[in-house]
Amino acid sequence: MNSLFFYFYFLCLVTLPSIAQFKDPDPERFSGDFLNFDREDTESSVWKKDGLTLFTGSSSIRRWKTLQSDFEGLTALNRGFGGAHLSDVLYHYPRLFQRYHPDRIVLYCGENDLWAGKPVSRVLDDFQTLWKKIQNDLPASSFVYLSCKPSPKRISKWNHYQSLNLRIKNLCLRDSRMTFIDLTPTLLKADEQFIPGLWDPDNLHLNQAGYRRWTRWIRPSLGLRTSDYHQ
Repeated sequence: MNSLFFYFYFLCLVTLPSIAQFKDPDPERFSGDFLNFDREDTESSVWKKDGLTLFTGSSSIRRWKTLQSDFEGLTALNRGFGGAHLSDVLYHYPRLFQRYHPDRIVLYCGENDLWAGKPVSRVLDDFQTLWKKIQNDLPASSFVYLSCKPSPKRISKWNHYQSLNLRIKNLCLRDSRMTFIDLTPTLLKADEQFIPGLWDPDNLHLNQAGYRRWTRWIRPSLGLRTSDYHQ
């Protein structure tokens, strides 16, 4: 009896930290960001225009300061919030997708989830939950997923990022409303070495040269000609 008790006690010690590790962060940490979005919405009517393309997700979107000019010809709205997980996008779903009713959604999210230790299967489940909600609520909207990027700072997780990317790509290939954009060629050379000069000093976020490469790569998938982009 005692040996059985100690066995289960030991099992709890081993599994409980793992469970805690995968707990979603508090989505209310972004309350200030969404208050700022509300203020911006009162000062601009861009979000009310027809044909809206909503860019959302984590800091790779939030830090894209030239997004509107980079995609001139689209009605583009940046609603990125740095550090976001897919669980945060789900929590704030009403203030993003139901509020703006975009014709097209461009999402960069999932990298932070995996970096925090969530398994690929868990992140994929959140992605599928999000897509099902979008399908139900916005049946006319198209969806573009920007793949998790490789970065010098987080290269230790690159295999996990590639695994998630592949699974989401397979989902997108089976649905005509979804587009998967692999950002890897914009950042890695053929020998899988990083293209120099594309990173902020933190080696995690892109600098403006990096965003220019992303813009040229993404524009055709959004119906824009790369030849019209001169930055």
